[in-house]
Amino acid sequence: MGGIKYVYLLALIIGASLLTIGDAKSKRDVEAELNGVPAEKWLQLVNSAIDSVKRQKSLEENLLNSDITVKNGSLSHVQLLDTLPSLASKQDSELALKILKSSLFVYNSECLPNGINGDECRDYLEQKQLPEGSSLRTECETLLRGNREGHYAFRRLQVSSHYKNGFYDMFPNSGGHNSLPAAWSISKDLYEPDSIQTAKQIRFESNANLGLAQWAQFVEHDLSKPVSQSMSNGAPIECCNRDQNNLQPRHHHPACAPIIYQPSGKYDVPSCLNYVRSALAVADCNFGGAEQLNQATGSLDLSQLYGFTAAAENKLRLLEGGLLRSTPRGEYDNALLPLATETEGPSFCAREKIGDGTCFAAGDSRVNSNPFSILIYTIFMRNHNRLANELRLKNRQWGDEKLFQAAKAINVDIYRRVVIDEWLPAVLGDLLALVVKRQQYTRALEVSNEFGVAAIRFYLSMLPNELQNLSKDNVVHGTERNNEYVLITKNLPTTNLFELKEEIYKPKLEYTSKKLNDILESLLNQETMKMDSAYSGGVVWHKDTKPTHADILAFDIQRGRDHGLLPYHKYVETCTLSRPVNSWTDFESLIPKDVLDKLKTIYNSWSDVDLIVGGISEKPEYGSVGPTFSCIIAEQFVHVLKHHVQKADHKHARLVEQYRHLNGTKLLCLSSGLLAVPQNIFQLPSASNRLVSCEDV
Repeated sequence: MGGIKYVYLLALIIGASLLTIGDAKSKRDVEAELNGVPAEKWLQLVNSAIDSVKRQKSLEENLLNSDITVKNGSLSHVQLLDTLPSLASKQDSELALKILKSSLFVYNSECLPNGINGDECRDYLEQKQLPEGSSLRTECETLLRGNREGHYAFRRLQVSSHYKNGFYDMFPNSGGHNSLPAAWSISKDLYEPDSIQTAKQIRFESNANLGLAQWAQFVEHDLSKPVSQSMSNGAPIECCNRDQNNLQPRHHHPACAPIIYQPSGKYDVPSCLNYVRSALAVADCNFGGAEQLNQATGSLDLSQLYGFTAAAENKLRLLEGGLLRSTPRGEYDNALLPLATETEGPSFCAREKIGDGTCFAAGDSRVNSNPFSILIYTIFMRNHNRLANELRLKNRQWGDEKLFQAAKAINVDIYRRVVIDEWLPAVLGDLLALVVKRQQYTRALEVSNEFGVAAIRFYLSMLPNELQNLSKDNVVHGTERNNEYVLITKNLPTTNLFELKEEIYKPKLEYTSKKLNDILESLLNQETMKMDSAYSGGVVWHKDTKPTHADILAFDIQRGRDHGLLPYHKYVETCTLSRPVNSWTDFESLIPKDVLDKLKTIYNSWSDVDLIVGGISEKPEYGSVGPTFSCIIAEQFVHVLKHHVQKADHKHARLVEQYRHLNGTKLLCLSSGLLAVPQNIFQLPSASNRLVSCEDV
């Protein structure tokens, strides 16, 4: 297979790496310096770090007294819902912050004065346990012994993180040595007017429809949820003022890394988008650099629907008949998601008042991120309740708990099989997806940083501004013309079901069963935008005026830097070239010339290109993404599949087997009011992908 060298994919899978860290000091010299630090000094440094975290609370009190916090309905509220932390995540992060601060105290007092650089110091400290007798060590060991229910650190594909000081400091973007272009500036420079993008909209070899992007987001919600840091009392952190300008330095929380754009006008005030650094994770009870927390479970278990914890799941259950909560509309294939209560509302929708419109609840705060998301959560909620009802009719003696767990097991199995057997080949191509399924190596359950905050986010470049109305009322299906299977539109005015930017975390559509059917039918019949570096205006903000919605590409660039991802070229070296990258020329086989020329004007050096930017710029080969993202996604799914084999639900194995005939087509038919669905739900209807009548399912 052309772009991906399988030997290097396997090297990633089994834990090898092509990276080496050049030593200013030998490992032996570093150990000699730091092994001589007395035990009482280690304890003193830890206690100093704990005191510094406590002192931060007085700053937070001042911020709250000055009313500097996220307001309901604001742009910052939208971003918060994308990264909303649970109480357990907040507790994990505060403990991890104390460990990180302890490490920084060691770095500043013991490493720097002795000529030990940040990478060398971090490498030593990662093997050094927190001192015995410290309250921090006790707190850490207690946490690791508990039931984590998710809340693991993202792992790294490469041996090192990419921070200015080796531990946590992001590289500056304000000019000067080692500076990077600002995240928002990159997004603006890559933007192309939507009229040009529409003209460039092409079909893949697979004729991919918007279902491909919809399921990618759903899979992301299941496997990856980086969450933001909070104040010690749980209040969200705000880094911009109400006018979307940067705050005064005295009002900056230490976790702030706002996304700033400086307009070209001499007297123009910079615009500001809130960015709060991701919550930190406790990986072990050693010193070391920052590792970010994944609130998701890292397993294909529909936790985004059912909740990441047992407590969250119980809130979503009806506790009767094995059912999930819903908003009934007659039969199970017409029900809507449960409505969020007044108390729950701010955790699911970015509105000043919850009564201002529809707001649904689910196991993940991202359920209302857009109508595509609402639709697929609804499909799996309906499928669970349909299954529970079927099981109840066949097994009258079963109680609520047994019905619920059985329906959940079947629902999860159907979901996994659609993801692995149908969606993954559409993303990676048939051959690489087959290699992934046959691979036996594994290292860890945890999700990689590179997958969670970069590669799986590819779908955002595929989303159009509008979903066209391609429902059965506007389209005659299944017409043959010149040996091709085409859709014929009726002589009705062209209409759109919605504009994406109007629906992000603020559902304005009047959701009914018919509306969801129209959305489903339309996304199955509308081709996806190709994956490239130019996002539609519905998900980025490119004007020199105050933003009215967030810039998702800028957020992703900033988050990659926050998480210490290495530059794009390091992953190209590992995944595709099998040799070091030395110049822009080495990217020519991966990135189209016009895009590469644009990147040359944005970045000072080929070595600075961010992973998310390089990845989305690549030409797709056999699936929907380029070689580097294919490599990262494939590596992650090897671990996902291995985990599922190890954790197979034997209790419901026989029951699950009875539903193995259900595929993506049947799932959509049984959970909607559609009359027909394509054989492959991720491709446009065609002569080779005919519609299946739902009456035959």
